[in-house]
Formats: sequence, structure tokens, C-alpha cells
Amino acid sequence: MNEKVDLYMRIKSHIEHLIHAGAFLEGEALPSVRKIALDMGVNPNTVMKSYQSLERDGLIEIIPKKGAFVKSFQSINHPKLKELDSIINQLKLDYSSDDIIKYIQSLLGGNKK
Repeated sequence: MNEKVDLYMRIKSHIEHLIHAGAFLEGEALPSVRKIALDMGVNPNTVMKSYQSLERDGLIEIIPKKGAFVKSFQSINHPKLKELDSIINQLKLDYSSDDIIKYIQSLLGGNKK
């Protein structure tokens, strides 16, 4: 039982990482539950549980008979992103948007846009 919990959380964490890393763009369809289950050799219910958890976190939207899609980052309801939004709003009181962007880019390792 504990292995199944760990597996569904690992799948969820991996997909979440891919979304945040930009491997899947907003509006883009994620691989089907069946494809991931076959590729990983796991039960489709385990993958579906991961997708449902990602949907509860606001990262994806599951549309019946169509698939799972990445939500736009403006609509993501993730606690860490809410915290980041609050911090950026506080920084705007003392710094320009350009200065904030340059600082964040330096943290991320470049001037990529």
C-alpha cells in the first residue's frame, strides 16, 4: 500500500516538475493516462490519481474524453506561487519591474525570456 502512495506521488512530482520547467506549455495536453501507465508499467488508476491531485493543486485541468491540459500560470492556484506573487508585490513598492526581473533572471542563471 505504501509503495502505491509513493509511486503516485513520484509521478505527480515528476509531472509537476516538467510543467514548471516548461516541458509542457500552458494549454498543452499531457500524455494520456494510458500512455504513461504503459510506459511506466503501472496501473492506470495510479496515474489518474496523480493527475487528479495535480488538478486539485490547480496545475492541470482534466477534460473528460479529451485529456489533461496544463492550466495557464495566471490561473494556477499553487500555494508557493501565491507566496511568490505576494513577495513580488512587496518588492514593487521599492524596486522597478525591470530591476525585479533582472534579479530573478540572475537567480535562474541567465537573461532568458
